[in-house]
Amino acid sequence: MTTRRPRVSAEERRRQILAAALKEFSHKGLHGGSTVAIAKEVEISHPNLFRIFPTKRELFVAVLEETFAAVDREMLVAGEAAEERPLEVMSDAWGVLMERRELMLILLQGYSASEDPEIRDVMHRWTQEVFERMEAIPGVGTDRAHDFFAAGMLYMVAASMDLPTRAAHDTWVHRFLESGA
Repeated sequence: MTTRRPRVSAEERRRQILAAALKEFSHKGLHGGSTVAIAKEVEISHPNLFRIFPTKRELFVAVLEETFAAVDREMLVAGEAAEERPLEVMSDAWGVLMERRELMLILLQGYSASEDPEIRDVMHRWTQEVFERMEAIPGVGTDRAHDFFAAGMLYMVAASMDLPTRAAHDTWVHRFLESGA
């Protein structure tokens, strides 16, 4: 006798798929990531995955959009609300986001997949929105927003290489991560 798994809501199933897809796509990218592996991780059939996300690209974009929402919620909103030192507030928030390495990896995968015109447009819109929101924060302006964004990209690459965990044992990593701070 087979045991039936409890039914989950469509929203909960969507959340499970996005979590599994983040794990898969952040490490393997759009083209290397497997929807079969994602379905298996969530314990649903491959056709059921495509009932919720009709294409692999749509699933990849949904994962990117979830990541963008996390950056918005945890970094941009905090910086916009800060009455003093908004870049410092955003820098601290970015540091917390960097601890979730898969978020950094999926952003890099999004930029890497920008050969695809739809993905390129998604990444372009997000990059523009983040830059323009930072630029509009009182006291930040164009040059400081540019420098902050550039430093954030550098630290995103550092997080993807897992440099923060190596800093205690590798002196150049420690110097690198502490420089420019």
